[in-house]
Amino acid sequence: MHKQMMRSIILAAVVAIVAACAGAAPEPDGDAENSLLQAVLPPASLGTSLSLSQLVEGEFKDQRQSLHVEVEVTPARLVVVGLSPVGVPLFTLEQRAGEITVETLGSDELPFNPRHMLSDFQIAYWPEAVLRGAFQSLGLSLRQAAQDRREVLGENGEVLVAVTYGGDGDNIGDIIVEHFDPPYRLRIMTFKSSATP
Repeated sequence: MHKQMMRSIILAAVVAIVAACAGAAPEPDGDAENSLLQAVLPPASLGTSLSLSQLVEGEFKDQRQSLHVEVEVTPARLVVVGLSPVGVPLFTLEQRAGEITVETLGSDELPFNPRHMLSDFQIAYWPEAVLRGAFQSLGLSLRQAAQDRREVLGENGEVLVAVTYGGDGDNIGDIIVEHFDPPYRLRIMTFKSSATP
């Protein structure tokens, strides 16, 4: 019984952290945000295999939470594993052949649509030409505002999402993903990265 109660407490704490880090903003009513979620692309469209070890800090209103994630992208699948501070897997999100599955610690579901996490990851990492094609078919556009800034624009030219890349040349810096409606911000710090063609 004590073990079950501890597991429930840990799961509740984990869900709060995950929700804040992965876009825990309320589900949007707007067509533009829904279009972003529809634009989730297949893993093969990245054009390379990628492994990342990252810390993601999420800000929504006056809340700030962080979560360690491990990401692996191959042409066949994309996997994101959220880890506790001691390395216990909290959730696994997998995209394979157009299907997205989520497994969590315990039986509770994530308090957000996992497509938010995939959408933000792809906006930050996918090649500009691939994103541009996917967004155009949904009435959105992509603007490379500068070498270190990428913006997703709505039908009326308003900025929906801005991605700012830190670092220079060979140095990987922090990536900031900022949504304006609903407003939330992710800071992605990469500790380890490897890519293969």
